[in-house]
Amino acid sequence: MERKIREEIGNLERKIEWKQENLDKAVMDFKESAATYDAHCIETFIPGKIEEITRCRMEIENLAQQKQMLEYLLD
Repeated sequence: MERKIREEIGNLERKIEWKQENLDKAVMDFKESAATYDAHCIETFIPGKIEEITRCRMEIENLAQQKQMLEYLLD
């Protein structure tokens, strides 16, 4: 049982790293876009970029909570 829990913790850590990379890319894209877009493009496209950043942060938070629960089971 402990081995399976440790494996799942490792899986979650890899998912968190992958999601963090996605978040970093989304933030970089947001910054670049905000600096170069005109008013119409900002109004049209920036809300979607903000939603993407929010979604990534929530996914990371959920994965971190799952990892924390599994770590608690090991204690």
